[in-house]
Amino acid sequence: MIDYILAPLSLPLFLTENYLVITAMIPLLSAIIIFFTDKWPGVSNGVTIASSVLLFIYVCLCTLYWASGDNSRFILMDFGNNLHISLKLESIGVIFSLLISFLWILTSIYAICYMKNNYPNSNYSKFLCFLSISISCAVFIAFSGDLLTTFIFYELLTISTYPLVTYNAINRLPSQPISDESVIAGRYYFGVLFFSSLVIFFPAIGLLYHKFHTLDFVSGGIFKFDTSLTTFVTVCFAMLIYGVGKAVLMPMHFWLPKAMVAPTPVSALLHAVAVVKSGVFIIIKVVLYTFGVDNMQHFVQQNWLAGGWLPYAAGFTIIIASLIALKQKELKKLLAYSTVSQLSYVILFVSIFSELSAKVAVFQLVCHAFAKITLFFIAGSIITKTGEKYIDRIHGIGRSMPITMIAFTICAFSMIGVPPAPTFWSKFLILQAVFNSSDIVLFVFVTLVLIVSTILNAMYFLPIIYNVFFSKSSKNCFIKKTPVFLILPPIVTAVCTLVIFFSYKVVL
Repeated sequence: MIDYILAPLSLPLFLTENYLVITAMIPLLSAIIIFFTDKWPGVSNGVTIASSVLLFIYVCLCTLYWASGDNSRFILMDFGNNLHISLKLESIGVIFSLLISFLWILTSIYAICYMKNNYPNSNYSKFLCFLSISISCAVFIAFSGDLLTTFIFYELLTISTYPLVTYNAINRLPSQPISDESVIAGRYYFGVLFFSSLVIFFPAIGLLYHKFHTLDFVSGGIFKFDTSLTTFVTVCFAMLIYGVGKAVLMPMHFWLPKAMVAPTPVSALLHAVAVVKSGVFIIIKVVLYTFGVDNMQHFVQQNWLAGGWLPYAAGFTIIIASLIALKQKELKKLLAYSTVSQLSYVILFVSIFSELSAKVAVFQLVCHAFAKITLFFIAGSIITKTGEKYIDRIHGIGRSMPITMIAFTICAFSMIGVPPAPTFWSKFLILQAVFNSSDIVLFVFVTLVLIVSTILNAMYFLPIIYNVFFSKSSKNCFIKKTPVFLILPPIVTAVCTLVIFFSYKVVL
């Protein structure tokens, strides 16, 4: 059936045996066109939206190829000795690429409207150019067939998003002062991510290749369990986990809240589409395809330091980040610390080292992406409408933005993890997975972490929900009408969150 669908589509859409490369290159090609048409904003806007739709179509076709049983590896560059830059179609990469491509459509629409309203005297074509490049890097990461390819595009993603993080400093008008916050954020962003990847991540890749002569992602891992490998795995596993600084596992997290000085579409990109999601996605692939779930179970039994510490590190990050979020007065920074906490849910789930926990980790990644991008979209809408970014200055705004704030409420419940949030199912299923592991200490720890973090999340989200709907209105809540293209994307993503809640069995 799938072959009958693909056959007539192959020619008009120029699908070849290199369809993964073509798909990942679509945003990059759009970036090139935007770069040369930056004097015509209408053209840049049109190219951005058209390429985002085209990318989603191509990713859907790649998904059909995967569903038809095509798991081919595409070698982009071969260095010999089983070392290469390659792309491969596999289940987790398909899910991540669908997530990226779908959310890029909404982010493009939102970004164009946001920049037009909040940076009226700025030519934001370069912003759209780097946005497209970063999406291309994220898609290459999704399709990466080995650790070397992952590392290369991970670094390129850092480079391509740096101008977005420092946008307020780089693209200021001559009459405007230099934004110290943007400069400092850029230094932290570049410094932490490059230090972690070049000093920790890359050497771990070298050790793995020297030991096993391959970096390919293989179902079940690139080696079989051997007690003689326990010390080696202990060192390499820790290096890879902390080498992926974009996963913001403490203490590698502090660059993320500082990056909130960037325009809101960048914050949405960082938290829900490309950057931090790429970090936890890489950790999931490393656990499943480099070390292997079964192998890690045996190694942890042999030596707790071989990976048994990871659930506790993730749990620590979840609780501490939630406590810090409680003290935040600025909405975007509160959401940033919430992201630090929520991403560690994904790491906690995959660190249970079972097939069920790995599925739940991927499910949690998707659920968090839709919910968190909604919250950042709405934070940007509030800034556009009122000019306010502090929580105590937007009381009563739910009466002037009822639909938008209902969407905020739905996705705030997703951060808390209670119905109608799909993350409720994540917590329920992970308790089942950890109970099946027969590790009583771990079961008690995970249960406590989920209970305490749920309470903390409720403590900083529920007062916001109450105040925006029931408190006396702040002075700036009714300044101007919110543009429709700032309202539509968060409504779509909030609806998607509800759909996932009611259809979680289909997804899992």
